[in-house]
Amino acid sequence: MVALTLANLKMMSRNRQAAFWALFFPLLLVVVFGLFDIDGVGPGGLSVLDLSGSPVSHQIREDLEAINLLTVGEFGDGEAQARSAVASGDLDYLLMIPLGIDDPDKLRDPDSRLAVKLVYGSGNPGRNQLVDGTVRSVVARVLAEMPGVPYLGLVESQVVESEEVAVAQVSYFDGVLMGLVGLGIMTNSIISIAVRISTYRNSSILKRLLVTPLPIWKYFVGEVAAHVVLALIQAALILAVGVFVFGARIQGNLPGNLLGIFAIVALGSMVFLNIGFIVSAWSRTPAAASGMGNAIALPMMFFAGTFFSTAALPWVLPYAAQALPLTPMLLAMREVANAGQPLWTTWPQLAILAGWALATGVAATRVFKFN
Repeated sequence: MVALTLANLKMMSRNRQAAFWALFFPLLLVVVFGLFDIDGVGPGGLSVLDLSGSPVSHQIREDLEAINLLTVGEFGDGEAQARSAVASGDLDYLLMIPLGIDDPDKLRDPDSRLAVKLVYGSGNPGRNQLVDGTVRSVVARVLAEMPGVPYLGLVESQVVESEEVAVAQVSYFDGVLMGLVGLGIMTNSIISIAVRISTYRNSSILKRLLVTPLPIWKYFVGEVAAHVVLALIQAALILAVGVFVFGARIQGNLPGNLLGIFAIVALGSMVFLNIGFIVSAWSRTPAAASGMGNAIALPMMFFAGTFFSTAALPWVLPYAAQALPLTPMLLAMREVANAGQPLWTTWPQLAILAGWALATGVAATRVFKFN
């Protein structure tokens, strides 16, 4: 088995086109994303916890919604849950408007004045400073326009209290690096095995294997093992370039979390290899196998959260994205690499991947053709 696996690895290494798609293309994407500083680009998400429900609080929200810097929404689960969302990085900014903010008597008295609270994480200092100043300006202007409330010179510093919550320093590149690992594993596993098996079938190599002393199951185990080893090498190279060249960070216990990432890569590779076997059964030529493989991989690349969060998708697409096999793989890797969680905490995603591996494995054995 070891000799067969090594022989398959040697044959794959001699295929320059396969080596390009397996190694150099994902590394090229790492270089592209690593060269651009994308952190802070685009609007930050601000959720409003409105305890006042007054015309003043509604005006504050309307003025904030008119600013392109922020995407304003509501948070209805309470202060504790909102603060937890900020601490976990799921929420960029939280604005809490207190009850009684529209009381002119309290506004005129600095000792009884109720301040609006702005809570944000420490992960993006530059944008935090800009958002903080913008919110202060909006709140001060709205309050100063209330009847009977004179504009105070220090009103901006008095009516808004800022609170910074320490969060893990996870940059956009840290997250997208895991997406590029999953992208490389998915595309290479599906397309490589589909083209390879289709080529062997057209050349009657698979048919000849049936009359050799080699048990056919050993051949397939050797193929799968070789591709899984290649996937692990591919993931290691992508991570090495991302960490040592562009400064990406792996959170948590580094040796343990790296092993966790490789375990997820191996399981995900099994799923996509099974899909590649299924594609090869429906492809009469290697070109058709490549085309069908790309037709399957491209939608997953964009809708499974490789480059951006699936929460930004419209309508029902965020829920539909959960049905793609790449989605749990990326979620599990980001939990381990970006959130610093141990592998066992990602058991829901691992269970979904295992289910995909079982289902696609059964389907591959049913539809596979030697002729």
